Amino acid sequence: MAFATTKHLKLRALRDSDHELFLTELNDQRVMRTAFPGYIVPQGDKGVKENSEKFFGSALLMVVVEVKREFAGLRKWDEEEERKEGEEKKPADWDRELFAGFSALHVQFPKNREATFGLSILAQWWGNGFATEVTDWVVQHAFEQLNLHRISLGYFASNAAAKRVYEKCGFIHEGLKRQTFWLDGGWVDEGIMGILDEDYWARKKQLTNKE
Repeated sequence: MAFATTKHLKLRALRDSDHELFLTELNDQRVMRTAFPGYIVPQGDKGVKENSEKFFGSALLMVVVEVKREFAGLRKWDEEEERKEGEEKKPADWDRELFAGFSALHVQFPKNREATFGLSILAQWWGNGFATEVTDWVVQHAFEQLNLHRISLGYFASNAAAKRVYEKCGFIHEGLKRQTFWLDGGWVDEGIMGILDEDYWARKKQLTNKE
């Protein structure tokens, strides 16, 4: 059951059966190299389960991103993936095919009403605007329902696509942490962005006036 929906997506709570889906995602170098700051190594079943439970269990908000069935054709398939058609598909096959990632907000000090934003989209769904769609929804929910004052995020400065997504959703570039991440034999800066509740409401008013 979906907690919320957007144009192309369902946003729902975590299920026990999602573990295998996260295991696949966290063993995809394409995904890990876009944001994961640690060592990129094969992830085992036990470690992924323990880390996922810790990460998701401490979140203020955590949603699994699932593509609506009518947009399944937007998915790009890797050569080694098993692809089933028509009546061959069981519910587990649909779950695997439509799984697109997750997004989360974490709060360190509730008094400050500040959350850190995290997002991961499966590589098979890149290029469809889903990252923007999810980020827009999370930002709206955070300020309109969770009464946050600020959302912060960090991203690999080499990831220009991520920066464009966050700018589209109202985040403001606030600075760089120099040489934060070691990637592909060199240092990469961390871009720092944030959005305040007043930024969000001003942007919403501006967009409404344009309609």
